Amino acid sequence: KIGSSGNSAKIGSSGNSAQIGSSGDFAKIGSSGNSAKIGSSGNSAQIGSSGDFAKIGSSGNSAKIGSSGDFAKIGSSGDFAQITSKGKHSVVMAAGCDSRVKAKIGSWITLVEWVRTDEQTEKGYAIWIPKCVRTEYVDGEHIKEDTFYKLKDGEFVEC
Repeated sequence: KIGSSGNSAKIGSSGNSAQIGSSGDFAKIGSSGNSAKIGSSGNSAQIGSSGDFAKIGSSGNSAKIGSSGDFAKIGSSGDFAQITSKGKHSVVMAAGCDSRVKAKIGSWITLVEWVRTDEQTEKGYAIWIPKCVRTEYVDGEHIKEDTFYKLKDGEFVEC
């Protein structure tokens, strides 16, 4: 079990079943063993895993997440995430605004499209609400493998 709460942490693990967490910004996290559980809550995290059965989650904005192992479960709730899954039979989900995902044939991808409202919070921030949530199977034809997608007007579009 490895954890870090400072900014710019560099964390690595090569054993199986690693549990790695970071709460600081600009974390660089890597794991090469199977069944890794990796989480990051800071912004601009760079997370990579090469083992099978990885479970990777990120809540910070601008995360770059990559996994090459099979059967990965990858999720991000931060805005502007860029998620790449190179393993087979994985599930990839990006819930943040203007996020992008790509995966291999046999995987599933889920994206959320957000729309800005005319309302503001008490502190003057714009309020964004989910417009559409879609999940698609990467079949190689309708949804191509190794191609980044985002949602636009409720449809998956290449980007």
